[in-house]
Amino acid sequence: MKKFTFVLILALIANFMLIGAAFADVSEQDVKEAIKITEKLRKLSDRNDIEGIKKYYSDNYKSHDGYNKDQIMEIFETARKLYPSSKTKETIKKVDVEGDLIKIYIDEISTTKFTVKGEDASYTENGKIKGKMVSSADYSMTYKKENDSLVVVADEIFSEVTDIRYGEAMEADFKMEAPKTLKPKEEFTVKTTLIVPEDRVAVGSIGHDKIVYPVEKYWDPYRAIDATGILERVMIANNDNINEYANATYAFIKTAKAKKGEKKKYRAVISGMGFYVQRMNMEKTKNENKG
Repeated sequence: MKKFTFVLILALIANFMLIGAAFADVSEQDVKEAIKITEKLRKLSDRNDIEGIKKYYSDNYKSHDGYNKDQIMEIFETARKLYPSSKTKETIKKVDVEGDLIKIYIDEISTTKFTVKGEDASYTENGKIKGKMVSSADYSMTYKKENDSLVVVADEIFSEVTDIRYGEAMEADFKMEAPKTLKPKEEFTVKTTLIVPEDRVAVGSIGHDKIVYPVEKYWDPYRAIDATGILERVMIANNDNINEYANATYAFIKTAKAKKGEKKKYRAVISGMGFYVQRMNMEKTKNENKG
């Protein structure tokens, strides 16, 4: 009996993604197909194939933040234009079947390196600066059959962080502390800590934005970062039950020789800059995602 139980447990673990499918309105083949589509969507994203991605989304799609299909495709396209060489690695953690819905839970990390030149890097010493972006997310995608084809009808984002750095900031010791969930009109604190090199001046800012489309951006004015390296700000969550992003920016400033033709001998330039964004879901959304 023990041997049989042990074999049964192994079988259940090996097929955990298919458990419940036989009792639902989808087949095991449907579950396998949903996993295959999820993997294909990642490859299409890495190839910047927005039209290819669009084919796997329902016209009735609604995102975790309320975006429709056209809006989410515009967001995808904008992101790919900003970071065309971004590559994504994902891990499928589990699959749930609920009636005619297949929900796939995913851990994802996207990375890219880039160089900013010309006018966009005019604030730097030599008109050029290297950068990197690392973005991670814990989320789910929900599939449903429409016209005999599986399509994405919804998603849920449980956590999300994006860390973008330029120049000296790529090696900076920086961290941000912010709540992962909020209640409407809740007062909350965001704190950042940055180790500032002895020969650099540093400035930073902290803000928060509702996750809406079109994007509404607000950045707190830059403030000097003292020897403690700490910035802190108390803010109030929105009363519209809309998820938010906590955001922080920081920059290292150094002295460089003035450009030819300038009367002054020296000028201040940015030697490094960072942008950090963390999702804060409304508590109601978190509770709805449980189960």
